[in-house]
Amino acid sequence: MPQTRHKINVLYVDDELQNLVSFLANFRTIYNVFTAASAEEGKKILGDNEINVLITDQRMPHVDGVQFLESILKAHPLPVRIVLSGYADITSVIGAVNKGHIYRYVTKPFDVEELKLIIDSAYDLHTLQKESKVVLSKYKHFFETSNHSVFTLDENGICTEINLQGLELFKLEKGHIRSLSLPAMFVHPEDYDEMQNRLLNDEPVTDLPVKLRDAEHHVIHALLSVSSIYEGEKRKGVQLIVRDVTRQKEMENMLIRTIIETQEKERIRFGYNLHDGIGSMLIAIKSNLEFMALSNKELSGNPQLAKVFEYLNSTIVEIRNVCFNIMPISLEIFGLSASVNELCKMHKGSAAFAFRISDVFPKLDSHLELTVFRIIQEFINNSVMHGKAQKIEITLESKSGQILLHLKDDGVGFDIHSVEVGLGIKNIKSRIQSYSGEISMNSMPGSGTEFSIVLPELKPVYHSAMN
Repeated sequence: MPQTRHKINVLYVDDELQNLVSFLANFRTIYNVFTAASAEEGKKILGDNEINVLITDQRMPHVDGVQFLESILKAHPLPVRIVLSGYADITSVIGAVNKGHIYRYVTKPFDVEELKLIIDSAYDLHTLQKESKVVLSKYKHFFETSNHSVFTLDENGICTEINLQGLELFKLEKGHIRSLSLPAMFVHPEDYDEMQNRLLNDEPVTDLPVKLRDAEHHVIHALLSVSSIYEGEKRKGVQLIVRDVTRQKEMENMLIRTIIETQEKERIRFGYNLHDGIGSMLIAIKSNLEFMALSNKELSGNPQLAKVFEYLNSTIVEIRNVCFNIMPISLEIFGLSASVNELCKMHKGSAAFAFRISDVFPKLDSHLELTVFRIIQEFINNSVMHGKAQKIEITLESKSGQILLHLKDDGVGFDIHSVEVGLGIKNIKSRIQSYSGEISMNSMPGSGTEFSIVLPELKPVYHSAMN
C-alpha cells in the first residue's frame, strides 16, 4: 500500500457556526481540523497545538481576520496563512497581504477541491520553512523540483545556486549568477532593507510582498520568503524563495480598476440626472420668472423677486459645480489640461494654483485620463479642506512611456509615519494601484505635502466604424 501522508493540522477561524460546521464536514477526513468561533479561541488553539495551516474569515466582529493574523504573527510565525472573504473589499485585500503576511486570499464560497490544493501547497511551504533551518540536506530535493524560484547565497551575499525556475523568471544565464547583485534586484530599496533587518533580528521573512527586476529590467511582483542556512550553530548563508505573483497582481489590479470604473459610471449617471433634471427645472423656473418680470412693471422692480433671482443663480452655479465634480464633461470634450484648469478656477478663492503640463502631453486612454483627474481632484480637496493650503502646485508630463504627476502644497502637512491614512489618500492609492503605478509621499507637520506619482502611459484605443 502507498505510504499515507501525515495529516495536516488546519485551524479554521470564523464567527459563523454554519461555516465552521461546513468546513469540518468537508475536510475532517483529510486533515486534523481545529475550529474557532473567534480570534481569542483561535489564539488558545494556537498556543496548545502545532498548527500547520491557519485559515481565517475576514469579516468578523471585534477583531477581523487581518487584525487577528497581525496579532499572532510574532508568537506564531510558522503557520501558513489563508484568508477567506465573500466581499470584494480592496482595503482588506491590501491589509491582509501587507499586515497579515498571507499565503493566499480566497473568495467565498470556496471550491472544496481548489481549497484542498491550496492547503496542501501551503503545508509544503510550511514544511520547507521549518526544516530548512535544521537540516540543509533536505533542502536539495526541494531546490531541484520546486515550481518557485529558489536562490542560495553564501555568508558574503554571493549567489551560489539558483534553480531552473529562477533562471527563467529572472532571464539569467547560469554562468553569470555569481555576479548577481541582490540589492539591485529590488525595485524599492526599503524592501531590501526590511528583509535584511528581519534576518539580523532573527525574525521570519515569509511571503514578503516585493517588486523585483529581471535582467531585462521588467518588474516582477513577488512574495519573498527568506531563511538562514546553518551548519550546526554557524550561519552559512540564506535561502530565498521567490513566488511570482505578477499575474495574480494583475488580476487584483484589474478587479480594483473594474470596481472603480463601475463607481464612476454610477457617479456619471447620477450627475446627468442631476444636471438634466433639477438643473433644467431651475433654469426653466428662472426663465419663466424673467418673462413675468418683463411683462409686469410692478414685478420687475420688486426687491423680493430680485432676491429670488439671486438665490436661483447661486443654486444653479452650485449645481453646475456639483455636476462637474461628479462628471467632468469638459474632460471628454476638451481634454485633461482644460479640465484641470477648470478645477483650479473653481478653487481659486481658496488657494493659488500653479499648473504646468508639457506641451507634448499625449492623449490618454479615457479611464486613465479620468484616473489622473480624480487623483488631482482628491489632492486639491485634501489640501484645501484639511491642509489649509494657500498655494498648490501641479506638474504633469510624459516621459519614456510613463505619466509623471507631481503634486505639492504649502499646507499644514502631517506625519506620514504616525497618522492614520485618510479616505482621500486611500482613494488615491487604490487608483494608482489599479494601474500598477507608484506613489511616494513626503510630508511633515508644518511643511506641506508632496506626492510624486508614476503611471503607465496608456494610449486611447480607436475602433473602426465597421466594428
